[in-house]
Amino acid sequence: MSTLPASTPFVNILVTVKPSLTVGKQWDVVTAPVAPIITEHDTVINYQIFDSGSYDIVFTGMTVVPNSSTQLSAASVSVSGKLLTFSDANTQRTDFNITLNFALRNVVGSEFTHDPQITNNPPS
Repeated sequence: MSTLPASTPFVNILVTVKPSLTVGKQWDVVTAPVAPIITEHDTVINYQIFDSGSYDIVFTGMTVVPNSSTQLSAASVSVSGKLLTFSDANTQRTDFNITLNFALRNVVGSEFTHDPQITNNPPS
């Protein structure tokens, strides 16, 4: 039997960004899972752009509603711009509306957003 503490739980969310075929909409963003349910304390959440076709789409940050400094840490964007990472204390049952901010790398005025949800369901 190991005396080491349990490892940190990770939730990896894959992000696909493609040009939209819908009139008036520039990009289609799909996350998998669509709305992750966080079930462990101190979970690290990674959003990863894994498919953007031939477009160099990067994360530029995120915002959260409700704004909760007691549950979610500030987000960090990787050097490549393809990962956005933050931690979730997951000590309160709450739904968060996350707004992911994107842009085409080095293209001024190309910013766009996507608004997935995260559900905190802490262990009892």
